[in-house]
Amino acid sequence: MLSVTYINREYRKTNYSMEGIFDSVKSVLKGRMEIRDFYADSKVSRLKNIQNVGKHAGPINHITGDVNFLAMGMRGKKNILTIHDFGFYENPVHSIVVKTIYKYFWLYFPLKCVDIVTVVSEFTKEKLIRYFHFPESRIRVIPDPVKPVFKRSLKDTLNQQPRILQIGSGDHKNVMNMIEAVKGSNYHVDIVGWPSDKEKAKLDEYKISYSVTNSLTDEQVFEKYKECDILFFASYYEGFGMPIIEAQAVGRPVITSNIGAMKEVGEGSAILVDPNKPAEIRAAMDALVNSSEYYNEVVQKGFKNAAKYDYVTIAESYYKVYQELDNKTGR
Repeated sequence: MLSVTYINREYRKTNYSMEGIFDSVKSVLKGRMEIRDFYADSKVSRLKNIQNVGKHAGPINHITGDVNFLAMGMRGKKNILTIHDFGFYENPVHSIVVKTIYKYFWLYFPLKCVDIVTVVSEFTKEKLIRYFHFPESRIRVIPDPVKPVFKRSLKDTLNQQPRILQIGSGDHKNVMNMIEAVKGSNYHVDIVGWPSDKEKAKLDEYKISYSVTNSLTDEQVFEKYKECDILFFASYYEGFGMPIIEAQAVGRPVITSNIGAMKEVGEGSAILVDPNKPAEIRAAMDALVNSSEYYNEVVQKGFKNAAKYDYVTIAESYYKVYQELDNKTGR
């Protein structure tokens, strides 16, 4: 029987966790292959974790992300590495020293120790090739799956005060331009994350109705999708953009950016806007709220798009990669 050991960071029971993504994959493949798990120990050094992982490595090892450096402890094994994005590597706030350490110990050296890299989008694939010249023949594009908790739940009518859901915080999430977009409107902004003091001050200054929650479970995030009327997810950068697909699977229209992975994931099914133009963002919101026909049209396109990211389909894609590597005799 095929045997795969999943190499994970320390377990985190939070939404959008890599653990949750691959738990859904494993639930499909259970019984068809032997599944083992190794979790990094946050209480010991990275060097110790590299030493420990070699003792637990199996015939095929799948590093699920964020602990890429553990590949260096499994030389000689058949290894798969999943790269979700290059956000940390590209972040301009990091010093040269930090960026250099990350470049070599999270990417350059680990890439020398793996047979196949899976990436979640063509956007990330292009960056992997450009930055590290990794052979395209050894890259597989497998999107993140929609977890089964995010089920279809259509709205009969919109909220009297339309609710705009914003998932995530940080400058790259473009919360400030969303705030500028809803200024002077009747919209309620529901933020899941940790908005900055500057963002909260701007919300108060404009007298915008808003609420903030964080550290939610998948089930609680599902409730947020059901409560909202529109998902705003027009970030400046995303490696993939899972909330786009989750909201579409539930049955909510999505406004997202016309750049990068978000365009790749949402084009033809979400409303694409220039993330730098609040007026364009506001026009997209108003168009959805003012026309039930248009609203429902976008929702139906979203259902069709989300079906491509069904967790069973994605699990089968990974299974093919495991079979491919199992049959491989040499790199």
